[in-house]
Amino acid sequence: MNEQLQKPFRQVLQQWQRNQQAHILEGAEDEATLLEHHFYKFIEAFSAWFKTIDRPASLEEALALPDVQEIARELPAPLYIPFENELDLLVDGIEQENDEKYD
Repeated sequence: MNEQLQKPFRQVLQQWQRNQQAHILEGAEDEATLLEHHFYKFIEAFSAWFKTIDRPASLEEALALPDVQEIARELPAPLYIPFENELDLLVDGIEQENDEKYD
């Protein structure tokens, strides 16, 4: 995986683990907020990296990229769909503003 993606991706995975261990009544909301924060920090790093490569012509081509395949393999299933949605937007040349990501 590209070096600039490793740290933010690891933070997402670590926060995912903390979320899984959070008790529903004790801190789960805070952990979920942190997960969302780390996920979108990763998406920002991913977007910056994505702009440095030749843009794939389709989502299928993007999903075939080695770095994307590695991310897809390691990403927890509930986070895969939001990741794929963000990837699809990047392939289409659409970049969301930060506040749009939380709607």
